[in-house]
Amino acid sequence: MRAFCAPLLLLAPLLGLVACGPTSEATTATTTGITTASASASWTETTDTSSTSEATASGSSATADTADTADTADTEDTEDTEDTTSAGFCGDGIIQTGEECDDAGANSDAAACTSACIKNVCGDGLVLDGVEECDNAEGNADGSECTASCTVNVCGDGLLLVGVEECDDGEANANSSACTASCTKNVCGDGFVYEGVEECDDVDPQFSGGGDGCSAYCTREVVFFVSLDRFTGDFGGRAGADEICAEAGAQSIKMPWPEDNHTIFRAWIADEECPVERRFPHTDLPYVRLDAKVFAEGWDELVDGLPEWAVGINEYGLFVEEVFNLRVWTALDGDGSLVENAAAQSCNFWTLSGDSFFGAIGRVDLGDLEWSLWRSEGQPVTQGCHKEAHLYCIQIHCDEYPEYCEPDYCAP
Repeated sequence: MRAFCAPLLLLAPLLGLVACGPTSEATTATTTGITTASASASWTETTDTSSTSEATASGSSATADTADTADTADTEDTEDTEDTTSAGFCGDGIIQTGEECDDAGANSDAAACTSACIKNVCGDGLVLDGVEECDNAEGNADGSECTASCTVNVCGDGLLLVGVEECDDGEANANSSACTASCTKNVCGDGFVYEGVEECDDVDPQFSGGGDGCSAYCTREVVFFVSLDRFTGDFGGRAGADEICAEAGAQSIKMPWPEDNHTIFRAWIADEECPVERRFPHTDLPYVRLDAKVFAEGWDELVDGLPEWAVGINEYGLFVEEVFNLRVWTALDGDGSLVENAAAQSCNFWTLSGDSFFGAIGRVDLGDLEWSLWRSEGQPVTQGCHKEAHLYCIQIHCDEYPEYCEPDYCAP
């Protein structure tokens, strides 16, 4: 009994056996068999449980790994979503890093914020509507079509447009100033009188060299011509003669200078009430023909009776050549004084035309004193008042000598 139980007792804790005692052989055998079987079963169950535990542990680990992977995936998805949301773009209305502005749908290359989300400024080559007139980027310059301030370079802005404008003095531009209203330099011959520098200026090519009251150097001159028409000795006295000359100068010559600058023509003719020395200003201006030839250098030379050229040319610029058409009514000596017995030698001061009355004459083709009073053997040549002759007409600048342009004016 002891020999059997002792070993069994030693194995009992391992086999899970609780009791051991004296038994019969049958019981022993039976017990032994049960115990052995139970032990085997118990061992098997323990082994399975261990395997299950390991499996369960392994499964738990796998589950944990799966959960970790899922969490990681969720985290990564979440991070990706957050990155996409925070990145932004030009045109979303939010100023991102690297953007100067963002007006969302209002962004435009013609607006304050461009389509590239940068501020629209002068010099970027983009025209900001309502603010900039132009923008040529690096081509902007105060001497270019688009100025440095992005305005169109125009005449009168004070900025010289190179290659187009000759000058630009801004508000000081004027046709009477150094820079004209069209941004050209005011020069002699352009038709604009440069105040303080030019006395006159005409642009008519017919008179570019003078002969219309304005010389080639834009200084004034006095035009002296012979009337195209001829008249009998009763043309209405001094007043009638002045009217003839005024009409000839204004209508026949068609010069721009008299019309634009208020000039008038008076007749060089004898008058008992007002001699020519009181009817014309004693100017230093040259007396010229329509071909710009100088007849006399000023009043003093005119009345000295020593002209360089004969008058010789009518208001159309044509020479008077016919022999019988060379005569001019004057009844004045070359110095402007009346001839002796003036009434008898002036058709009664140009009011009579009968063949029994006479008038003294000059010659348009002669110089010296005879341009005004033609003499033969020292005596004035006369002709019947019923015959025809020309009149001499002399220009007066009314803006300079306004009183002399008044009807019937006679200087004191």
